[in-house]
Amino acid sequence: MLKIQRHIFKRLVIALLIGILFPVFSFGQKKYSGPPMFVNVNAIKLDLKKVNGEGQFTTQYSWMLTGDNRDQTEIWYYPQDEWHSQLLYQIFNPICPDDSGFVNNYGEHKIIPTPFVSTGKNDFSWEIRRYRPPNVVVDGIPQNQEYTWEVDPNLKSDIAAIWEDILVYWGIRTHIEVYAFSNPNHDNYIIWKATYKFTGETRRPIENPDSSDFFPDQKIRLWWPLSFSFGPSKGGEYATRGSFPYEGVDDLDSWFSRESELVTDKVRDTLKIAYYWDFKSPSARVYKNGSYDDSGDPDRVTGHIVSPQIPGFALLHASKNSFYIVDDDPTQPYSMPHAEIAADLWGRRDFGLRDTYIGDDERGRFPLDAITEGTMKENEYQYGPMRFITIGPYELTKNSEEGIIDSICAVYAVGIGSISWETADTIGKAWFNGEITDTEKDSIILTGRDSLFQTLDRAYWAWNRGLDIPDPPPPPDLEVTSGADQIRISWSYPNSSYFLDPDYNVDDWYSWRVYRKKGAAWVNSPLDRHSGERWELIYETFDKSETTYIDTNVTRGVSYYYAVTAMDDGSVNIDGLFPGQKLESSRYVNRSSLPAMSFKAGLDASDRVKVVPNPATINAGGLGFPGEEDQILFANLPYKCKLKVFTETGDLITTIEHLGTDQEIWFQRTDANQYVASGIYILAVTEAKDVDGKRLQDHFVKFVLIR
Repeated sequence: MLKIQRHIFKRLVIALLIGILFPVFSFGQKKYSGPPMFVNVNAIKLDLKKVNGEGQFTTQYSWMLTGDNRDQTEIWYYPQDEWHSQLLYQIFNPICPDDSGFVNNYGEHKIIPTPFVSTGKNDFSWEIRRYRPPNVVVDGIPQNQEYTWEVDPNLKSDIAAIWEDILVYWGIRTHIEVYAFSNPNHDNYIIWKATYKFTGETRRPIENPDSSDFFPDQKIRLWWPLSFSFGPSKGGEYATRGSFPYEGVDDLDSWFSRESELVTDKVRDTLKIAYYWDFKSPSARVYKNGSYDDSGDPDRVTGHIVSPQIPGFALLHASKNSFYIVDDDPTQPYSMPHAEIAADLWGRRDFGLRDTYIGDDERGRFPLDAITEGTMKENEYQYGPMRFITIGPYELTKNSEEGIIDSICAVYAVGIGSISWETADTIGKAWFNGEITDTEKDSIILTGRDSLFQTLDRAYWAWNRGLDIPDPPPPPDLEVTSGADQIRISWSYPNSSYFLDPDYNVDDWYSWRVYRKKGAAWVNSPLDRHSGERWELIYETFDKSETTYIDTNVTRGVSYYYAVTAMDDGSVNIDGLFPGQKLESSRYVNRSSLPAMSFKAGLDASDRVKVVPNPATINAGGLGFPGEEDQILFANLPYKCKLKVFTETGDLITTIEHLGTDQEIWFQRTDANQYVASGIYILAVTEAKDVDGKRLQDHFVKFVLIR
């Protein structure tokens, strides 16, 4: 009995230490069902929702399906304001027991369950933010739904997404905490903390489990491989192929090791980083410069490198064993093996698959990519490269009599490195014009590994500070209103406490900044027709009370999108990477995604109506503006009228009730939502009135469509 009491006391002490070094939340706002969680406070947008695949949140598949819908199944975007900039296609953690295996709740002895996938059931989820998401309204239309999760002003990170899953094949409960920051020096990564507990559960508590739903008491020995599997952006694949392929069709994975430049007083002073990059497609069409090298997905019209990103992840902490969770084991990871979706995950069910995931097969524990090793020909590809970081082996005990439920803890940084947009544009165009070689282009893209290391090293620095880093101001609420030859942008904070730095409780506000994107909502969108339109700073004010900006540098018929940020004065940012640096709130958080468009007030005449352009062709891009494909402008309209479009033979195809402005956009669709064919059409302006209600004469305009 004394032995048992000492054992339990020892574990209670350890639990207290865990609470000190690894914050434990009270779960007052956890939900067993509710809205999805969104980690979207910086350049990364991670949608934590059950959409497709076999896992829950812990093992969540993000299939790169074909189609135009950004939100079809993908969960990860970077940068989140670029068109189809999705990267992550899979999170996969195939638990690997040793040859002794385990006994499940049916009394069956198992080594490798079939299928070898960590099928899970989400027990609960919980999202916490330091500030609620800003409200964004465009022309009276709310862009976001009401926030129903928790707000905690004392949260160290800008957001924490927390959940627990039950992995039914292994009787393991996973506790995951994801942290992200809006600090512009830390906006390219998330921190993923995972605790794996051998509870023996196969049903959630809300499913009313009985004793037959638990694994029997036992001791198991296992390795834990985890893969964040990345591929190129769908936008890049579309730019080179004209269509969307499946996951990782032309990508490679590898790893490198480098000493931390920011953390020098810890046992773990070296980071081992797994990474992915876009390589040559075996079916690429020749470019105009005679090259078949589509590494980086150069745009076929401009040469701009659409997929320069090098995503990756690194282990920041791993338990020494199941007893001392708080002590980091610098000998971990055990291995960083490579596998493939088609050849391994889909194609094998042998016992050797476990050794592949562990790294104990002929591929080795720390294999490089096949191109670096010189063992792969350039036409030999498999879908879906997977690079694992495997920790272990660990012994976990479940003993109901002694109250023992062992667990292990691992912390990862997941982030993106890349050359800049400007560099991607410059070298892509130089290569496109034959000024640099394939090798030179590809080597410059791969310098993004240095950026990736810097990103993950900063994550390691933040983790070792207990997530306590300097905080920029929060972004304000935003309202955008279309007007006559202008667009009005207004912003505000919910209350004055938003001006106070959360760490020092002092007002360190410095300025407001207004940004604008012209054309399509997303950077690199095909709707911008290779114009290179990006977000630009158009106004800054140092007057705190000035919360409105009137944008008069606008063109009627063009869509505009806005974001407003706040800048602090740097006075309390004394312990950051750059002491005294002014910090800006995230531009990604409150950017508008609905278009605003200036207009002219309706005329007091009906005989000045024009159709622009006329004739209109698809190749001319509708209005001829970025982001406005298929749109035709009916201009110089009276204040009120009924617009009817007829075919040359007199068939009515659409009716539009018009009021207010001097223009109306038509998307070349009938009332049955079908695109019209090429031909001659008649616009009838009827029942026209001016602003005082005076009746105006009917007017007719002939125009030509070429599709």
